[in-house]
Amino acid sequence: MAQPSTHGVRPSRARGPAASGRGRAAGSREAVRARTRERLLDGALEALARHGLGKASMSDVSACARVSRGTAYRYFPDLDALLTEVVRREADRFERQVWDAMASAPEGEQRLEVALDFAARMAREHPVLQRLPETDPAFVLATLRERFPGIRESFGRLFSALLADTELVRQGLLGADQLVDWLTRLMVSTFLFPDERPEDTAAGLRAVYRLLASPARGTPPRD
Repeated sequence: MAQPSTHGVRPSRARGPAASGRGRAAGSREAVRARTRERLLDGALEALARHGLGKASMSDVSACARVSRGTAYRYFPDLDALLTEVVRREADRFERQVWDAMASAPEGEQRLEVALDFAARMAREHPVLQRLPETDPAFVLATLRERFPGIRESFGRLFSALLADTELVRQGLLGADQLVDWLTRLMVSTFLFPDERPEDTAAGLRAVYRLLASPARGTPPRD
């Protein structure tokens, strides 16, 4: 029997290694791009901590990130775009870390205590958060006003379930969303006007939570 002609047809086996190699190369390039992007975001944080927002430049960022300024501009068109991404990443990182910390704590007051202590520690130890209100107050206020709905939404994801279990919400005197709004505004104020003893702020918030969670006078205890 005559064999079918394979003239001009490349065997499929020949495509496999080449295609696999191209896939690995593309994956490697994406990994390099992701690492470079993270280096630029970390460099932006370092530049802000060193110089403040008013004086930091793309040259400072690229120097801190140890990449060329041309590379920095290939990833971000200008400093504003880079800072916007830094704010987004740090907000996502904060929420993720709080969730991780809360996951190891029992439900109720202890879980809120863990979250508040973490937030207070982050505000105290973050390389930029405590510097910006002093060096760039106008930027901080404008950013907080613009991003407040997103900040409130993030706090809602973290605390709505805890606040929904308070006595005020159970009795229908307040909604959990109202308490989330209040807590968000309180946390923003502690950021703008930090206590010399941040642990006292967290302790005060825990005390307020206990008050909210306690049955009102004359209210029969829950079963």
